[in-house]
Amino acid sequence: MTNKRSNSFRRAILQGSRQLKGCNLRDEVGLGLSQRLVRHVAYETLPREVDRKWYFDSYTYCPPPWLILAITIAEVTVFMYYGFKLDRLVLQVSSPSFLKSPLPYHPQLRAQAWRFLSYIFMHTGIEHLSLNMAMQLLVGVPLEMVHGATRIGLVYVCGVLAGGLARSWFSPGVVGFLCFALSF
Repeated sequence: MTNKRSNSFRRAILQGSRQLKGCNLRDEVGLGLSQRLVRHVAYETLPREVDRKWYFDSYTYCPPPWLILAITIAEVTVFMYYGFKLDRLVLQVSSPSFLKSPLPYHPQLRAQAWRFLSYIFMHTGIEHLSLNMAMQLLVGVPLEMVHGATRIGLVYVCGVLAGGLARSWFSPGVVGFLCFALSF
């Protein structure tokens, strides 16, 4: 990334910085939990203090970061469904009926294109699901707060599709699913 800014963006920042509070964003006290989260996101994702202050003052929580939360809830729901169906929450992939479900990648069923995307809902056990949830929530939600659901959704789906296609290319005969880590 070149850190170049368009003229309209520079004008918006300059206009916004005139309306900002004079103190440093880190020095502000008496912030609620949600305001501290926005401040943390600003410091972790934006390089300049002016950008951070502008983002902090202009963030409206509307729309809230819903996409990564929805994906995480869907993953937990599918995991619990198969956990109750198979009567096991650990090493679900060792069950033959788990691999016969419509979600995991199967080399003989490549014509079913949804399998290149649906494997994200498959997890080996609680540890795998927990690590995946933690990464999505700790990385994905702050990025969605800054960049929006559309951009993050596009990056997420492209990463999932690339992972599925890579699995098909490099391990063409292996039945199962691909452990996908957030590609942000």
